[in-house]
Amino acid sequence: MNTKWCLLKDSDGDRGVLGKKKIYEVVVEGDQVTTVWGMAEKPNRQRQTKYYSSAQGARYAAMEKIQAKVDKGYVLTYAV
Repeated sequence: MNTKWCLLKDSDGDRGVLGKKKIYEVVVEGDQVTTVWGMAEKPNRQRQTKYYSSAQGARYAAMEKIQAKVDKGYVLTYAV
């Protein structure tokens, strides 16, 4: 089963014109989901961890986050 998904999208505005991208990662570890997002070319990104009542609930929440990003134009680049 996959536990980490990485999605990319062209940045908006001037950054997008320059070919820069935005990154969004979703990591599931047991009953927690950590999302990391920001500029793909920079190592410092924003991070948020949420805890759920079960591992199944965490996976469901992760799938919802991934689908929401795909709906906004992000492309799944890899899942491990």
